[in-house]
Amino acid sequence: MEKNSRVLIYKIIFWAVVISLLHMITLSNNLLFHTLVELFSVIIAYVIFLVAWESKTFLENRYLLLIGISCFFFGTLDLLHTLSYERMGIFPGGMNLSTQLWIASRYLEGASFLIASLLLMSSRALSLKKDTSPAEKVRFAREIFIAYTGVTLVLLLSIFVFRNFPVAYIEGVGLTAFKVISEYVISLTLVCSLILLYLKRDRFENHVFRLLAASIILTVLSELTATTFTQVDDFSFAIGHYFKLLSFYLIYTAIVSTGFSEPYSILFRELKQSEEALRQKTFFLQDDQGRIYRMLGVQIDEPESEPSIVFSQTNERAYSSLVQNIEGLIGFRFDENAETTFMDGAVEEITGYSKEDFLSHRVKWAEVVVPEDCPMLLENIKKSVSNPDLSTEIEYRVQRKNGEVRWVREVFQKLPKDSGTSGQFQGFVHDITERKKAEDTLQKIEEARIKEIHHRIKNNLQVISSLLSLEAERFSDRKMFEAFRESQNRVASMALIHEELYKGDDIDTLDFAAYLRKLTADLLNSYLVGNDNISLKLDLEQVNFGMDTAIPLGIIVNELVSNSLKHAFPEGEGGEIRIRLSRAAKPASKTGHSVEGMGCERGFDYTLMVADNGRGIPETVDFKTVDSLGLQLVNILVEQIDGCIELKREQGTKFVMGINVAESAEV
Repeated sequence: MEKNSRVLIYKIIFWAVVISLLHMITLSNNLLFHTLVELFSVIIAYVIFLVAWESKTFLENRYLLLIGISCFFFGTLDLLHTLSYERMGIFPGGMNLSTQLWIASRYLEGASFLIASLLLMSSRALSLKKDTSPAEKVRFAREIFIAYTGVTLVLLLSIFVFRNFPVAYIEGVGLTAFKVISEYVISLTLVCSLILLYLKRDRFENHVFRLLAASIILTVLSELTATTFTQVDDFSFAIGHYFKLLSFYLIYTAIVSTGFSEPYSILFRELKQSEEALRQKTFFLQDDQGRIYRMLGVQIDEPESEPSIVFSQTNERAYSSLVQNIEGLIGFRFDENAETTFMDGAVEEITGYSKEDFLSHRVKWAEVVVPEDCPMLLENIKKSVSNPDLSTEIEYRVQRKNGEVRWVREVFQKLPKDSGTSGQFQGFVHDITERKKAEDTLQKIEEARIKEIHHRIKNNLQVISSLLSLEAERFSDRKMFEAFRESQNRVASMALIHEELYKGDDIDTLDFAAYLRKLTADLLNSYLVGNDNISLKLDLEQVNFGMDTAIPLGIIVNELVSNSLKHAFPEGEGGEIRIRLSRAAKPASKTGHSVEGMGCERGFDYTLMVADNGRGIPETVDFKTVDSLGLQLVNILVEQIDGCIELKREQGTKFVMGINVAESAEV
């Protein structure tokens, strides 16, 4: 919420600055002001058209499609209006030609909003059906384009060739009655379109409706101010163009930035409307969590008795009418032997079989369910048998007669004993294939985005590591050189994690054992120049860690192995460094502390050991308080991951760590 407020404030500041600059321009150069405002509007109109046209094969909302296509044509008229403006010197005709093109463009814009709003009055005209082929959607868009092309050509011929378009401006006199009346007619048209849009505002997301309504209102204000000026230098002339500028921007925001960059909400709008239609025809009983557990209808049994609530399946005709009026919905009922006793709705559309195939038992519903999903469906049926009050919701796949696989969402419940159909089940099946496709697409986009982020972070960290390496070469002081190399290795350990996440199949976790192998190999290459007598022994259990665990743990291993390579073995002497990662012998206590008397090897999810057989750390040194940046980092990071670390001085140095891993960070 706070972020949205900041964005709104930034937008207000931006537009205040833009309008202030334009006002300064109009005081000194009216021609430049007019050209900038009009060209900005034209560019926005063309962008809206391009996005709408490229989206025509999947866009469900014809209102947005019609407005998007119409933008190309009244944007073109606006471009001609700009070029024909007096003092531009491109078209002869003076202010009358420019004003005629303005009126023609505004008539086309107002008519477009009115026609698009009229489409809202018919649900069939508004939304293309889900099973409408892309070719049919393309044909519809082309029909709109051809119609607008014809209308625009007629207007241009009337203005430029036949010259029978009414005069709109007379030099020395000003605006004609035709021009003024036209502005009022256009304003009235826009007001009517706004009223119709308001009546059908439920067809849009709230913010989309508000943006469209605000755009129409600003367009009306622009038209009304266009009736008051007598000279282009009048203040009302500039105000009208400000309104037009903001109006086009709001259309852009509503259609492009909102309508098309949020396809998920558009794809689900029809499903919401279907569910709302179902709610209007049926009573639903819900539990304390808002889940529907029973569907009821009202039936009058006898004239003298009061209405009694009975299950809606007692009236099959009403039940059939209900499911037939909701697109992509199947209503069904089956007995305790899983034999279908009733089925109606979009049966053939979803399964490819007729409802007679199921009612005659030539085809059983279980036969169209994808085999991998059958056990899940049967398990939920068993739960409903044991608990009649439980309403079961499940999503699974079905295979159509032609082999096509579709996703469906099923809601069913066992009917009560007093329903007259004891032992039977009743429910709905809804086609959610388009929703699943949208979810898969969004998931792939999100995964690609996160992988790209990991890739960029890795590249940036590698650049930092390279810079540290170059800077280290400038120093002859060995301590300074070692300090830079340690920093370089720390950065490299983090870069390696992002590289593994970028290359791996999982975007949230990585194979930590494989990561440790690469990390330790890089450390050996970094330190063992001219000394090949130090060996590395790894005993790593395969485990996946999330970034919150992997990055601190990677730096810890980097510090401990680096210390062993630098201090454990005198120059020229050999030795062995051992690393072991394994699951703890006892289930984790999840307290972040070792179990009393058991050290760090018990009471945690995992145990990590880093040891060497070198000369060891003196007994007088406390590694938790020693003045060493590397060991200080180790202690800080162990505490950060709620772990435990202890030092054992047995034939060298052995660090043992207990690690607790959150369930979301472990696979």
